[in-house]
Amino acid sequence: MRKGLCLSFGILLASTFIGTGGALAQNVTSFVSSTGNDGNACTFAAPCRNFQRAHDQTNAGGFIQALDAVADFGAVVITKAIRISGSSTNDPGSRALISVTSGNAITINAPANANISLVNLELRGNGTSDNGVLFNSGYLLQIYGGAFYGFGGASPNGFGVKFAPQAFSRLFINGLNASGNGTASTGAAVQVNPASGGGAFVDLTNITAYNNAFGLAIDTSGSTTGVNAVIHGGILQYNRQDGIVFVAGAPIGVTVDNNALILGNAGNGVRAINSGAFARLNNVTITGNTTGVAALSGGLVNSYGNNSIDGNGTNGTPTSIPLK
Repeated sequence: MRKGLCLSFGILLASTFIGTGGALAQNVTSFVSSTGNDGNACTFAAPCRNFQRAHDQTNAGGFIQALDAVADFGAVVITKAIRISGSSTNDPGSRALISVTSGNAITINAPANANISLVNLELRGNGTSDNGVLFNSGYLLQIYGGAFYGFGGASPNGFGVKFAPQAFSRLFINGLNASGNGTASTGAAVQVNPASGGGAFVDLTNITAYNNAFGLAIDTSGSTTGVNAVIHGGILQYNRQDGIVFVAGAPIGVTVDNNALILGNAGNGVRAINSGAFARLNNVTITGNTTGVAALSGGLVNSYGNNSIDGNGTNGTPTSIPLK
């Protein structure tokens, strides 16, 4: 009897270590290639073919690196902290491509403490798919460079980036080019739309939003926490509706500064809607729009007195000009 118990315990112990070894055998860095195979281990010597396979073979906190920019590496659902990068971090010709005709190119359902970084990716929506990036949960989403375009899904989709956190999360974007997203009247290059219980810190630096339904849209009508955002520089131009629009349920505070250019939008350059929507303009050029600035239903658009709001169909007037 004792011998049988010892044998059973030995088998159980061995299987436990085998299972643990399998989990720990995932990669710290995984690789994808146009010549890869999803039957491979996703190492540099034996790369995978698709981002989803590489994601599933990578430890939380790890990296996925594209080795070339020849192929479509497929949509991916991210469920852990991870970095996904094109074959070079700053060369537009080396962007790693994801092309979809339905759904999202990247969906993020990560733990509350997870950091996700997307570097030099090209997300192609082909006019019919939902969103380039849909963020539902995680601590921080960082997007560096890249081009997200052609996501033409009907409402509530149609965004290059749809940031819809279910808890308080953070969004940082630097150098993204987002164009041709949304329908004639809905969708945007970037939307920040927290769910109930969600809120956000947002930093958008040197982004280009061109020919979308809206450039940047922040909507806290479903949030109890609110959004605090900064837009440093960048160009929001020739969008089919507003360059920037804020619709407040919970409070929204937005600072637009550092030579940002808001040009030629068919609606408003900057529009704040509802009490609690508060924009500050600091060294911003707003020109060629149908309306320059508009504050509606208690919204506020304040100026530091150093902006150029001129050459619009109707320039509009900031709600106040602070002395400091």
